[in-house]
Amino acid sequence: MAVPGRIPITEGIAVFIGVAAWDLLAEGRLDAVKALLIAGSCTLVWFGIRCWRDRNACRDARDD
Repeated sequence: MAVPGRIPITEGIAVFIGVAAWDLLAEGRLDAVKALLIAGSCTLVWFGIRCWRDRNACRDARDD
């Protein structure tokens, strides 16, 4: 099974900054644990999607 070359760290950091900024603007305080949990789970989901797409691309290329 082909594994993508990189984990989407940049996207995870962007989600973390976005959630942290939203909390800071909406509530007036920073909830770093909440932002970290959301960003971490989004990063894992995005990595899973990349793995799934790469696996299907290899399968399609092999069928041709």
